[in-house]
Amino acid sequence: MKIIKSLFAFAAIFTLNSSSAQSITEKWPQIKAYHDVMVKSFHSSEAGNLESIKMNSALLLEKAEALSVETMPEEFRSPKLIESLVLLKKETKTVNELVLQKAADSQIIEALSKLHETFHKIAGMCQAV
Repeated sequence: MKIIKSLFAFAAIFTLNSSSAQSITEKWPQIKAYHDVMVKSFHSSEAGNLESIKMNSALLLEKAEALSVETMPEEFRSPKLIESLVLLKKETKTVNELVLQKAADSQIIEALSKLHETFHKIAGMCQAV
């Protein structure tokens, strides 16, 4: 019985988090476009497959460049979020440069993981609004 209650609680929390994430992407389409590329690249890298990031690092950079204060919904604009956005763009550029330089997989994975953390930091700041 406790297991069933726990599963229901987990499902409720997951649903709430999903609906918050949806509202962020609905309000800021550029972050959704960035997220779509990031998800494919990062999750496959967790499994040791770097083909996605190697094929899509330029696209990810393009999506990062489309993220700006001007396209950001007014309600999300804060000095911390803007600072994190600048960091996200810098880290995305680093990942792309590592891919172009054919750096070691371990370096690409490390940079991509750091970038993924920065993205989640931004998403968390948007959800807090």
